Amino acid sequence: MTSGWSVRGIARRVRRREITATQVLEAHLEQIQTRNPILNAIVTLASDEARAQAARIDEALASGIDPGPLAGVPFTVKDLIATRGIRSTAGSLILAGHVPSWGATATDRLCAAGAVLLGKTNCPEFGLALHTRNRLFGETLSPLGPGLSPAGSSGGDAAAVASGMAAFGIGTDYGGSIRVPAHCMGLASLRPTPGLVPGTGQLPFRPGPVPVPPSTSSLQARLQTIGPIARSVPDLWPLLRAMAGPDGIDGNTVPVPLGRPGQVNVKDLPVAWCDGDGSYPVREDLVAVAESAARALSGLGIPVTACRPPGLDRAEDVYAALRGIEGLPEHQALAAGREPELTGYAGEWITAAAAPPAGPAEERALTAAADAIRAEISAFMRERPIVLLPVASVPAFPLAAETFPVDGQLLTGLQIESCCRAVTLLKLPVTVVRCGYSREGLPVGVQVVGRPFHDAETIAVAAALERCTE
Repeated sequence: MTSGWSVRGIARRVRRREITATQVLEAHLEQIQTRNPILNAIVTLASDEARAQAARIDEALASGIDPGPLAGVPFTVKDLIATRGIRSTAGSLILAGHVPSWGATATDRLCAAGAVLLGKTNCPEFGLALHTRNRLFGETLSPLGPGLSPAGSSGGDAAAVASGMAAFGIGTDYGGSIRVPAHCMGLASLRPTPGLVPGTGQLPFRPGPVPVPPSTSSLQARLQTIGPIARSVPDLWPLLRAMAGPDGIDGNTVPVPLGRPGQVNVKDLPVAWCDGDGSYPVREDLVAVAESAARALSGLGIPVTACRPPGLDRAEDVYAALRGIEGLPEHQALAAGREPELTGYAGEWITAAAAPPAGPAEERALTAAADAIRAEISAFMRERPIVLLPVASVPAFPLAAETFPVDGQLLTGLQIESCCRAVTLLKLPVTVVRCGYSREGLPVGVQVVGRPFHDAETIAVAAALERCTE
């Protein structure tokens, strides 16, 4: 079964010529043929292009040429990310026929490293919903069981990886769009420090013949990241290494040494754990998983304390207010005159975002509040470089769920993601790792949060946790 194949294992066997890239690809295409008609995770299958790429890898190896560190590893890409020569729609009827002549830097780099692009995965239209459904492609189901949602907005990639249709997926994360689906399906994911991976190619933008530089003034361009979803934590690191670094297009990206998780001594990284960000409640059994993870780290000799970083309880409110002020100007421009074609939730978001903008004084005040919170938590993390907290308030939920009862409160879809939204404001790297199960037997992940550009430390601690839970 392909669900047992790791990124590192595939690449190692292909490079040693124990198996061909073509054989790996065909095994995954068989899995897609079996599972995808039910799950509807992959919405544009690029089998011809994938077969040609796998054949080139095999030919290179036969000629003694190194095809790259990810040789033959099949992957999918969220349809919110542009891919060269492969339909890229953001789940929108407005872009139903969009086939870009250029691709996102991150996916181009993965292909250059030898990974094989299988196709594009479903997402809510423009990534604007908790469930992965839209008018163009319909609804994606979770492979964990009938009636469950894969969450969103990178739900298509998470479903593809969890079902063995892909070895890894590449999604986007603004308020938790990679982290929540990984949590709901027991996967590992990485939200890199903003600025590590170029954001070039993230829709929406007006289609054209040349790459569109992400705005250096947009909150979304500065905080939304492209990142990987995989079945194990160690598989995340080679993917980040392949994608990271400036591309000369995205002015938000900076050159920073990555380090290596294998060189990190986790016992030198004191940990603080908390039951959530402090804005909305987290279900008791999910808090228990986070506490158990903290105990596991303590058992490894890592200093662990139970305390919430100062200012974290204010972060979600500031994040929500800043998003509201910025609105959705790129979405509005792209949808102008075609609003009736939008999926209902996307139309509501885009219409609501058309309200008169806040004044510069309010924006400056909120930006100052965000800076103050970051400074508080930065000072805190000088003593405790790792923070452990839940991903969401609930585990995987039904397809029809729109509200979520937690501790006597009825939370919205945005509110159950408050632990993710708060961390987004902080511009910190986050690795999600499954650490246990809910009372229903559903997987539960935790966020391992680190200091800016210390992504290797979050991977090292999350990998230690993964070994403990295994």
